[in-house]
Order: sequence, then structure tokens, then C-alpha cells
Amino acid sequence: MTLALSIVALISAILTIYAKLRDNELLQFIFKPLTMIAIILLAFLNSSAPMSFYQKAILAGLVFSMIGDVFLIKDKQFFVQGLFSFLIGHICYIVAFWTSPDLPSAVFYAAYIVFFLTILWKHLGKLKIPVIIYSLAIAMMSWMALSRTIENHNHHTLHAFLGSVAFVISDSLLGFNKFRSPIPLAHVWILATYFLAQWLIALSV
Repeated sequence: MTLALSIVALISAILTIYAKLRDNELLQFIFKPLTMIAIILLAFLNSSAPMSFYQKAILAGLVFSMIGDVFLIKDKQFFVQGLFSFLIGHICYIVAFWTSPDLPSAVFYAAYIVFFLTILWKHLGKLKIPVIIYSLAIAMMSWMALSRTIENHNHHTLHAFLGSVAFVISDSLLGFNKFRSPIPLAHVWILATYFLAQWLIALSV
């Protein structure tokens, strides 16, 4: 079932990217949520019975991410709503990954936040505070995933960490493309790394 749902997610993700490149909102409203539904089902069907707290938190994060996906199809009107939905999703992931923090790696994440916000700062306008909060949340999410992997290295924690890294890459590309300057084929790279991130996080259950 994992393989079948992964194939469905892959095909639907490719069609989502195609729809985005064609600026076809109808197809985006069909295939973007469908991709996430396949990923959510993958996580759900691989969960134990009864589900652990970790599995519940991951599923909640995936659902809020899917809500954010729908908002961002019309990102000119609903960017803040999409950002807020993803913020809740990341909080769910942070709660799931929470463990004793690996302090040395915090330096890397702090440096990355400062570097990235410095690049975008004068272009953020009224969105400075929301973007700061979101950047801190996604950095915290990835930091906790790394700390969890260091503390207990196995394929579940490794999937979660790799997914968190793909998420940071995707959101960094999105932010740079939206606020700083256009990236060639931006939507291909943003969506490809985003769906990879969610798929890897779903496999961590």
C-alpha cells in the first residue's frame, strides 16, 4: 500500500506542477490536495493501532499543510492565511519531533535564519513579523528533527530529518522567489521539494 500511495502521490505531484506552470487553477485545486491526501493516507495506514502521540501529531501537521496548500493556490489573496495554516502544521511537527535539543546544531539554524531574513528584509513590507515567526518555526522544526535523529538514529528519525531539510529548502525558495527576485522554473523546484518533504515526514511514522 505504501508503494501504491507513493506512486499516486508522485503522479499527482507531477500534475500539480504541470498545472502550476500552466497557471491552471482548476487542476491545481484537484491535484494539489489529492497529492496530500495520498500522503496523509500513507501516514495513516502505516500508523499503529492505537496511534501514538507522534503519529497523531504528524497527521495533524499533514492536514494543516493541505489546508495551507489550498490557500496558496490563490496566494495573492490568501498568502497570510496559507502562511498561518503552515505555521500550525509546523507547530504540530515541532511537537512530534520534540526532544532534548542538540545545542551545537542550533548555531547553524540561527545563522541561517539571520542570513535568510537579511536577504529578504527590505522586501518584506508589512509581512516582516509573520515571516520572522514562520522562519523561526520552520527552523525549530528542522532543529528538533535533527536533534531527534542524533538522539535516536533509525530510519524513522532519518526520514523526518531529511523531510525537514527538504521543507526548509522549499520554503526558502518560495520566500526568495516571492519577495526577492524570480527564480527560473521556481514552481518546479518549490513544489518538488515540498512534496518530497511531506512524503518523507509521512514515512517517519
